[in-house]
Amino acid sequence: MDFNYLLKALLGRKWLIITTTFIGFAAGLVFTFFMKKSYVSEAQYSTGLTQTSKVALNTSEVFDINQIDLRFNNVIETFQSPTVLGMLSYELLLHDIENSHPFTELTEKDKKDTAYTFVDFQKAKEILHKKLNTLTLLNNYESDEKRVFDLMLLYEYDDYHISKKLTIERIKNSDFLDILYTSRNPELSAFVVNTIGIKFQEFYFSLTSSRTRESLYKIDSLTKAQQKKVDSLRDRLERFRATNGMSKTGDATGAAISSAAEATTAVTNEQTNLNKLNAQLTAVINQLADLDNNTSNTTTVVPQNNNNAEYLRLKKENENLSVQLAQKGGNDPDIEAKIKSNTTKMTSLSQSTSTGTNPTRAAERIETTRDNLNSKKQELLADIEASKKNISLYENQASEFRRIANSGGGTEVVANAFENDLKSAQDELAKYKSSQFTSQDLEVNPDFNFKQTLIGQPPIKAQPMYRSVIVGVSGIGILFITCIIILILEFLDSSLRSPSIFLRETKLKLLTIVNRMDIAKRPMKENFDMTDVQNANYNNQFFIESFRKLRFELESTNKKIILVTSLKSQEGKSTLLEALAYTFSMTKKKILIIDSNFSNNTITRKFSAKPTLENFSLGVQDNPTDKIWGITTLTDIPNVDIIGCNEGNYTPAEVLPKNNLLSNLNKVGQHYDFIFIEGAALDSHSDSKELSKYADAIMVVFSAKNSLGEIDKESIQFVKAAAPDKFIGAILNNVEKDYLDV
Repeated sequence: MDFNYLLKALLGRKWLIITTTFIGFAAGLVFTFFMKKSYVSEAQYSTGLTQTSKVALNTSEVFDINQIDLRFNNVIETFQSPTVLGMLSYELLLHDIENSHPFTELTEKDKKDTAYTFVDFQKAKEILHKKLNTLTLLNNYESDEKRVFDLMLLYEYDDYHISKKLTIERIKNSDFLDILYTSRNPELSAFVVNTIGIKFQEFYFSLTSSRTRESLYKIDSLTKAQQKKVDSLRDRLERFRATNGMSKTGDATGAAISSAAEATTAVTNEQTNLNKLNAQLTAVINQLADLDNNTSNTTTVVPQNNNNAEYLRLKKENENLSVQLAQKGGNDPDIEAKIKSNTTKMTSLSQSTSTGTNPTRAAERIETTRDNLNSKKQELLADIEASKKNISLYENQASEFRRIANSGGGTEVVANAFENDLKSAQDELAKYKSSQFTSQDLEVNPDFNFKQTLIGQPPIKAQPMYRSVIVGVSGIGILFITCIIILILEFLDSSLRSPSIFLRETKLKLLTIVNRMDIAKRPMKENFDMTDVQNANYNNQFFIESFRKLRFELESTNKKIILVTSLKSQEGKSTLLEALAYTFSMTKKKILIIDSNFSNNTITRKFSAKPTLENFSLGVQDNPTDKIWGITTLTDIPNVDIIGCNEGNYTPAEVLPKNNLLSNLNKVGQHYDFIFIEGAALDSHSDSKELSKYADAIMVVFSAKNSLGEIDKESIQFVKAAAPDKFIGAILNNVEKDYLDV
């Protein structure tokens, strides 16, 4: 299928393409008239994520690019989390039901909706304020909260509608987030981009502050423990100096032996402690692995409904008590008892809830557990490293004290060793105090260092509507779609609609191409009337010239008796024979048409011919000339006679008598220039195969509206193989004007 053919296919349907294109332009124009104006407001936030965390024991912490990208992704996902969007939705709904100038004006139809009429607005305000204070979402299983949620849907303030109009993205290669919101109200757009940052910080701080405080408590606990160790080492050094103030060498030697024994004991104790720490580290690593493996299956039951507030109060009280306990050195029976009592109550509240899990709290608890385990893991690793160093130090001290004892002195060496221990412990204490001092102000922590650098303003102008672009795209889009559909239909069309397709599919010689003509509206005789002005148009002229060409081709074959058949019925054989008779009549040729299509004797009926074919039989004494005049019927076409037949379910071999007309065509044919025999369709009848032996030539008619099947291919193969010397070519009938030269 070449380009010329495709172009013809499109040009043939040009009015359809033009019409649909104009419809597309009109649809785009109508669409832009009904488009509502939209306003975009923009806000920017500095995140501080490219800085390192200050609340950490490892002061050499450095983040690479991948870690920074991961943190930005986490922040964006938190912005788009149900909790943050939910809090924003509650603020929007509160504004509209409390303010005399709401962002969204409900229509009269909306105000008649049950979502509006069934709401107790005073109670709705209380519920929304409570949810904002506790950072919890509405529970659709509670009737009052369900009504508030339905009202929020009516205003289109739910997270689904908000997220469709909200855009949050990182400004490339920077520390800033860009937040845009599109709505029909400029003040609403500005309110959203400014408020969502506040709600994000509240939610993000609630997630991370508890973890940070726990880390601070651990740092405080480690600082106090290290302080005790420093005091102990200082007391040991002072006692050693006081003890070795005596001048006797034996006392110094005894002190060295005693110190060596202490160092050896310290090595043993430290080794025991190291083994214990290694076992604890293994347990923590296993717990982390189990936690990672079971995260997807973990379901945390948290307090619901009225128990939720009490649960949060007890948790908050325990956090404050933990701070007080750490400040008192981690030892206060009253505070510990209070914490234990609160924990028991929290457990009871959790167990009292039979169903319902909060995915956000479940994820928070899993994350808290993971953080605790990771913190414990880091603490154990630090303790193990310190224990290994202590073992090495104690072993060196024991060796040195033994050498001093054997040498009978070394008091100063022992004192120096004690001083080195004290200095090492003091350096470790200074590091803990530095981390503790840095962590006192959480605002310096980059995890919470979100600053709004650009405040969203109500836009003055609406977004461009791009009416010309929309109209153009609509029209051109419909144009392309229509063309593509037409081309697809052409590809799917398997009919013999053009000469090039016919030749490619059949590989048969094409005698002529006959264009489509509406013969029912105009008699065939008028088409060959050269004085008729209507025949000057392209269709009629092409039709006449097609049969003139066919007449020339038949005269060039020097064949007189020609069988006209087709593969399928209704291909136009009878009409073509009539037109061919007119063509030969114009050259004064004498033509005989024999209708042997017993399955459909159209020519016999059209010309009201006598059905005499089956009755003709030539005897020995009969004169062929006299007998032929008795069975022929004169037609209104000059010099054209016809012999008709009866219609029936039989073949020529079954109905024709012995010595019939067809077997004597050579005798009777001397009075005619051409004899045309019409046979039944090859696919469904064997008539044409039986008639082929009486003909000098075979001509097959094809309709451009039909396609080739397997039976058609078998019939073509018969024509090529069984009668190769008789087959003179094919006629492609009923071709559309647009495909005549393709």
